[in-house]
Amino acid sequence: MMAGSAALPAYAAGPSRESVPYADSYASYQWAFLNTGELRLVPSHTAVVDAAIGAITGSPALSADGTVRSLEGIDMNIVPAWKKYDAKSGKRQVIVALIDTGVDITHPELSGSIWTNTGEIPGDGIDNDGNGYIDDVYGWNFYDNNAQVFTGADDNHGTHSAGTIAAARNGVGTVGICDPAYVKIMVIKTLGTSSGVGTVSNVVKAIRYAQANGASICNLSFGTMKYSEELYQAIKDSGMLFIVAAGNGDASGNGYSIDEQPMYPASFELDNIISVANLRFDGQLDRASNYGVRSVDLAAPGNYILSTITGNDYAYMSGTSMAAPMVTGTAAMLYSCDASLSLMDVRNRILQSARPIESLSGKVATGGMLDAGAAMP
Repeated sequence: MMAGSAALPAYAAGPSRESVPYADSYASYQWAFLNTGELRLVPSHTAVVDAAIGAITGSPALSADGTVRSLEGIDMNIVPAWKKYDAKSGKRQVIVALIDTGVDITHPELSGSIWTNTGEIPGDGIDNDGNGYIDDVYGWNFYDNNAQVFTGADDNHGTHSAGTIAAARNGVGTVGICDPAYVKIMVIKTLGTSSGVGTVSNVVKAIRYAQANGASICNLSFGTMKYSEELYQAIKDSGMLFIVAAGNGDASGNGYSIDEQPMYPASFELDNIISVANLRFDGQLDRASNYGVRSVDLAAPGNYILSTITGNDYAYMSGTSMAAPMVTGTAAMLYSCDASLSLMDVRNRILQSARPIESLSGKVATGGMLDAGAAMP
């Protein structure tokens, strides 16, 4: 089982003005929220972004002049969604289970976004709430079978996803989709090492933990080609909504149809799953993204996504692993904003409001991309 992300070697040159209505210092580089067409991918020797963000490997092709340009409007239309959300009263608290690597819960952007098990007394070595897990204050580490949900740099993958979902609106760094006052992240570490490996049995345990401890929505940014009836039943019977990555293609980095070569859990035919492909900032399906008109529901921004990583830092990453949290954050925001909505209502609103994109026709079930503004009630 592998985590579904890849990284990029260049930097992004972003707009000089703020793009989103929060003053976080890197917000204008988060093209997924508002794509003005000004963002461009440039070779790293012409980097214009703070070098602390870092260069990483694996790139889309650059044009002859060394630039890949974005297409205005290819974004998740989040600004209208935020405005609608902020105007709502009677919001409900939502717990999102991030079943992934661990998360750097000490990151200033995330420390206020993490779920806390109030039934536990930290560090006393006692299972205070009697749920079978000792000191599970922020979640559980099924990879190492302990309460340590942050173990170091191997947790970059989960930390990046957490930032997309609910990074703080604190005037620094990036901004997340959800308001951390209402949406909290339950950290459930099931993947380890820098390659993001894990077992299906631990994922099943993680799902049951999330269900038992109050999570409504689960983000699963990984996959396996091996069918598991136990995993199928755990998802089916959970009562939760799952947002899952469609996967990042074959060993050569070429996406393929998971209708023909299934990838699980994305290919499970269940009505509590949304399967997500990776859309580039120029409106094209990423070359490495899997697809399938039966198995994949829609696409979301997943290419060159800037978010949090371990060590109070930030990085660009790309993959369906980055696209799935865009939908997870949107689902959590919808579920929070209107207490009359069921999780099935949330799923239906997201799929029915998908914005048609020509490159996605015949590739995903809706033929479109995530549109948070249109999905909001």
